[in-house]
Amino acid sequence: MRILITGGSGFLGQAMSRALTWRGDDVIILSRHPRLHLARKAGTQWVDSLEQVQQPIDAVINLTGANLFSRPWTTRHKQALRDSRIAVTNDLVRWVCALPQPPKVLLSGSAIGFYGAGGEQALTEDSAVGTDWASTMVKDWELATAPAVAAGVRTVLLRTGLVLGEGGLLAPLLPLFRLGLGGSLGNGQFWYSWIHLQDWVNAVLFLLDSNKQQGPFNLTAPNPVRYREFASALGKSLRRPVWLTPPAWVLRLLLGERASLMLGSTKALPARLEAAGFKWQHEGLPEALHDLVQTRLD
Repeated sequence: MRILITGGSGFLGQAMSRALTWRGDDVIILSRHPRLHLARKAGTQWVDSLEQVQQPIDAVINLTGANLFSRPWTTRHKQALRDSRIAVTNDLVRWVCALPQPPKVLLSGSAIGFYGAGGEQALTEDSAVGTDWASTMVKDWELATAPAVAAGVRTVLLRTGLVLGEGGLLAPLLPLFRLGLGGSLGNGQFWYSWIHLQDWVNAVLFLLDSNKQQGPFNLTAPNPVRYREFASALGKSLRRPVWLTPPAWVLRLLLGERASLMLGSTKALPARLEAAGFKWQHEGLPEALHDLVQTRLD
């Protein structure tokens, strides 16, 4: 297959690109600055505009989106976060729909932030959208794919949870936990819906290769955990104590509105992936962390 990836230089994009090239697909990566990624060009084609993409394309994997934690959520930065997802997806979908031979499938990034803070409620793909700013952004991000659906392109929405891998959620946590400075957050009772990076990649490949799966899919492990359990399991994997517990008000003071992403309880379950027959390699958190920490990250 010839597959275009947007956001291919990011954490998830790099993992996806490696998996596709390893199995023999032709990968085209759209990047604003392709010359900065010369070391990653082996087996892939890099372009800096859609006009440079040679036709035809069998599939598009859209993983664009600026980092939500990199800067405070000022009004200006909120708009930049929306544009990096929604405006880019709008442009991509317009391009897809204008092609003489559109791709067979569009897999477009999304997030379990769609549901907002759900407390103790188990959230599946049929659950309602949340009402906070982040939920509205994710909802609009998904709606940007509507013209592709109307044009008959099989469209899958990748509602991604907290991805554990060589980067992502673990990147800022591992140094703290290795120093014995890790701990819970607030009361630690809110839910974390996580997924091992390899399972995330495998799930995207599963949905890519399907001829019928479309619509939203929660890309999470089937066993979400409370954050206190997550912190305890990570400390155990690293053989480090877990004792620091910054109160919620400190996090809100330091992070402002961004703290809602860390303290909001989202118990998202992968109901549609399970129903489709997907099999996880890492269903439980302790074994997932053991695989990552002991095998890859030491």
